[in-house]
Amino acid sequence: MSLYRHFPSKDDLIVAYLEDSRRHFWEWLDNATADTEDAAEKLVAIFAATEQLVARPDCLGCTFQSTAAEFPDPDHPAHRVAVAHKLAIRARFADLALQADLRDPEELAYQLQFLMEGALVAARMFGSDNTGTGLTRAAATLIDAHR
Repeated sequence: MSLYRHFPSKDDLIVAYLEDSRRHFWEWLDNATADTEDAAEKLVAIFAATEQLVARPDCLGCTFQSTAAEFPDPDHPAHRVAVAHKLAIRARFADLALQADLRDPEELAYQLQFLMEGALVAARMFGSDNTGTGLTRAAATLIDAHR
């Protein structure tokens, strides 16, 4: 009962958990890109960090992907938070691509997001023995193709 004193419903609890997860994600991403000012290098650094993340035995994929699958109704509050998070990631990719003066930043952002989402699915499906190897190289190849 004490849980429901803080959260009026199960949905509110789930949304609070997702908001906390989102905060941790952005801290992780900011730390991954802290060592460079160059926007294209920031993009590569995100994928180097993702490659390391998905290789960890404790990586179970993406909380937001799991949430969207668990709550497929687009009007469910948890689904909306998950989608908003993924759109924010894509927007960050597009913004960095624009700062780096890369060709078609929106298209590149979509491509990079597909790459990241696939790596996170592979982590969930295959554990630390997944297809994340080469993720950084694949992202760098996409980025170079947009120069």
